[in-house]
Amino acid sequence: MSPEVAAAWETIVARRGRIRIADLAASCGWSRKLLRSRFTAQIGLTPKRAAMLVRFDHAARALRAGHSTSNVALACGYSDQPHLHRDVLALAGCTPGALAGTGASAG
Repeated sequence: MSPEVAAAWETIVARRGRIRIADLAASCGWSRKLLRSRFTAQIGLTPKRAAMLVRFDHAARALRAGHSTSNVALACGYSDQPHLHRDVLALAGCTPGALAGTGASAG
């Protein structure tokens, strides 16, 4: 893995997926297109998808720890609770409440 791609991955993880791809590319000294191309070739995901999955992982852990969906959405950088709900549904196939083990979406 190139040092730039490794640094981009480490930044995504350190920022818990909360980073603009343009800022990530600039930190590498690359264009967004070049970052996307090299990151995808070396990681197997686009930087945007990687950031989304890292952010989702952080949110899922917080939900399982018993935090409310509103607090998780805010803490994890989702625009609102419906945004978190859509990602959980798309990535986990269930509601945030079901993911948390409560069976219903906590507010």
